[in-house]
Amino acid sequence: MFRTFKDGQHYAKIWPRHAVVAAFTESTVIPAVHMATRWMPALAVINFMVQWQLQGQELLPQAIVTSLFLLSLPLQGWYWLGWRARSALTPQLRAWYTDLTRKLQLQPKPEPCYLDLAKMVKRALDELPPDQH
Repeated sequence: MFRTFKDGQHYAKIWPRHAVVAAFTESTVIPAVHMATRWMPALAVINFMVQWQLQGQELLPQAIVTSLFLLSLPLQGWYWLGWRARSALTPQLRAWYTDLTRKLQLQPKPEPCYLDLAKMVKRALDELPPDQH
């Protein structure tokens, strides 16, 4: 499980921020996970304090559970990204991956995953002229 979190963080770091990949789910999930990582701990504390102040001791378990849920949101995002990074490509994406490896004169992997595609797209954006992406 920890490996999946680590893969998700790595995947988020190498995913290109470019119009070529803007339609992918990762292009919206990664910024959301970064924002959640930054703000959810503070929101969880505020949530707990407000519920505790307004409702007192009698609803303390609910305040704890909702705060823990808020704290878990970034972890859920990292986990999804890690799972997605190791998922096999669809046939259309595999064809795009193979085309990019051919243009970059590299050997394609026999079973590429989304992480491999992210690396290849990032490299293609850096090395190829814009009309060959």
